Amino acid sequence: MTNSEVTFLRNLIASAALERQGGPIARRLAEVEGVGRIDRSRVLYAPHDHERASNLLRTRGYPLEASVAGTRSRAQGAASEKSNAVPVAQHLVAVVLLNAREPAQAIHPEGCFLAMPWRQALAMPYEVLLVCENLEPLLQLHEYTWLSEHVKERPCLAVYRGGPRLFGTDAAAKLIVQDTRPTLAFFDFDPKGLSMAASLPRREALCLPPWLALREAALGQRRTVLYTNSYQHSRPHLDSLDDVEIALAWSRMRSLATGLNQEGFPR
Repeated sequence: MTNSEVTFLRNLIASAALERQGGPIARRLAEVEGVGRIDRSRVLYAPHDHERASNLLRTRGYPLEASVAGTRSRAQGAASEKSNAVPVAQHLVAVVLLNAREPAQAIHPEGCFLAMPWRQALAMPYEVLLVCENLEPLLQLHEYTWLSEHVKERPCLAVYRGGPRLFGTDAAAKLIVQDTRPTLAFFDFDPKGLSMAASLPRREALCLPPWLALREAALGQRRTVLYTNSYQHSRPHLDSLDDVEIALAWSRMRSLATGLNQEGFPR
């Protein structure tokens, strides 16, 4: 990857742009790397493209931002963390505690999350780690009552996997890798989400609503773009898996030819 392409991806992530002029760099990244969709003289971007850009940089060994001074407290002469310091939230994880048995540790009301360094989250008293793809569903976990079938009344730490803006994916990834407890995969019902769930280490369960309710919601909302946007990229990975749970979900998803984001899951 060239320096110009790295700079382009970093700017795309930072700005969360929805479109760019279809110059040679933008077009190449869309055609070769699957970042964006070419529309005549433009390249259009959706949130999943910003996340793909982040993953692309990370897997190629590039930080999401150019080297800077460090945290705000260490930045020399910085008027704010926006000028020449790494955003503080990039080193934190957003977590929700479920079925906590030790109230003195940390209590938060429903609809709230805690933000902390990943090592502190790792030290929390829990038995299972639930990885949540999106931040809004993390705040609404108490509404997905069917999740109790997977959590099984165990003390559970739910963590937002991170995104290109408020919380990065690095801290959550470190928490997941360093942990040894079983994981629960709570992702969008689309090819990309299913592929990420399949890659989750120590996965005990794929957290999806009961099939009949999921099928009804998916057909009712007809979010076909969620299916088509990541079908080609995720299909080789999903077709190669022999995991029974993933294979069943993939078969059902293909039969519907549509997706459903977590926010649209039955409550």
